[in-house]
Amino acid sequence: SSCLVYATAEKKKSSAVGISVGIVCSLVLISILSALAFIRFRRRIYKATEHDNPFKKISRAQCVIYDLPALEEATENFSQRNKLGEGGFGAVYKGILPDGQEIAVKKLLGTAGHGLDQLHNEVLMLAELQHKNLVRLHGFYSHRDDTLLVYEYIKNGSLDNFLSDDTREEGHTLVWGQQYNIILGIAKGILYLHEDSSMRVIHRDLKPNNILLDEEMEAKIADFGLARLLGEGHTHTKTSGAVGTLGYMAPEYAIHGRVSPKIDIFSYGVLVLQIVTRRRECWSADGNTVNLLTEVWNHWKKGTISQMMDQTLDQHTRNQQLQCLHVGLMCVQAHPDDRPEISTVIFMLTRDSMELQLPEEPAFFFGSGQSSDFVSGEDISVNGVSFTEPYPR
Repeated sequence: SSCLVYATAEKKKSSAVGISVGIVCSLVLISILSALAFIRFRRRIYKATEHDNPFKKISRAQCVIYDLPALEEATENFSQRNKLGEGGFGAVYKGILPDGQEIAVKKLLGTAGHGLDQLHNEVLMLAELQHKNLVRLHGFYSHRDDTLLVYEYIKNGSLDNFLSDDTREEGHTLVWGQQYNIILGIAKGILYLHEDSSMRVIHRDLKPNNILLDEEMEAKIADFGLARLLGEGHTHTKTSGAVGTLGYMAPEYAIHGRVSPKIDIFSYGVLVLQIVTRRRECWSADGNTVNLLTEVWNHWKKGTISQMMDQTLDQHTRNQQLQCLHVGLMCVQAHPDDRPEISTVIFMLTRDSMELQLPEEPAFFFGSGQSSDFVSGEDISVNGVSFTEPYPR
């Protein structure tokens, strides 16, 4: 009888232990599953947040993160009278912070998809790039579809303002010393992008609208939305669709999507020719479209290039202008290998007397009476458009 009682007690004890172990194991399993579910949930939230606002990758040490009310107050709620201009992604407004600092605020609309990628690209690059000939990004505000980029305010606006006939008629002209410094300043900015920064950057959209001039008429390269990074040890990369501005796009990029530092050199060459001659990349004359590269090349061949220079300047200054035109023509050669590196360009521009290689016929050259929409200067994407022009060489 005593043995039976003992056996029953042991059985009850074993059952209690088994139940306790089962409960503990269940609780542990539930805790593990809950933890895994929580981690998965947090990851999903993090990814969603990162997708909604990829600019959060940028540290506060690199950029100031502004709040919306502060920028609304600075721009007087983005009033029309503070509007400086409008680009592909939105409008730019002048603003004044409480401490009196002037800023330029780019208000971006509809920044989903590819547009958001380009804006993210611009912020990340400008947060890393620091040079006196690049426009400086102060910071940004971003929440869901609303993105505002805050830049230093550049008083004199874009170079394009100084190439228009209306501006010249109002007396807003550049003297040669300013023109030369702008040419050299742009080159120094490109040198930093191509060779001296921690990243090898190809701008892809150098044009007068993207060259800003400060109080001292120093050039600052702006708008890095289309910029591309070139990997270490790579000489070029390719893109399925060229985007940029016709008239400033190198042929190998516009036709074949080949991206290399030499496409910036081509754009720079067009800018140099424009700055020296004070003309746009194309204009209308007697019902025909005249292309700047064609006009300069025709005068170069005929030995009448002085007709495109300022006749009132002294001989030394005109020689300097001639040297700049020579370098500009070398930069717009049809084949990328025939264009100089930007460091070579600066070397040539800063030497008073130097024998330069004779340029060949430039890319997109059209004989007299011919014109082409391909150099119209419009902002376009040529992705999917079939060009029949042969690769120039």
